[in-house]
Amino acid sequence: MLAANDLLVTINKPGAGNLTSAHDYRVSGRGGQGVGAMKGGEIVATFPVELGDQIMLATSKGQSIRVPVAGISFRSRSAGGVRVFNTGKGEEVVSVAWIAESGEEDEATEE
Repeated sequence: MLAANDLLVTINKPGAGNLTSAHDYRVSGRGGQGVGAMKGGEIVATFPVELGDQIMLATSKGQSIRVPVAGISFRSRSAGGVRVFNTGKGEEVVSVAWIAESGEEDEATEE
């Protein structure tokens, strides 16, 4: 079922995150109030991913970690997230970067 959905990863400042289906978000018209995405802190990033991708998280004190998307649990959009990065005291996630799935490179053969 997960492969059939367009997946979104959401990460908040305390280092929690979740995977959700893009189909769980309704379209909001002009003047709308928006759509809630995750409980538990201010959201740092939300973007589309695939299960084979990885993300890189960086904190306010310079720590960074690379996390496979498959390791983040699938939850509803309104649920609280699961711990993705265990931030220290007075530290918060400030940046999240997407790392595409690394495929096997074709080896060129010389003739």
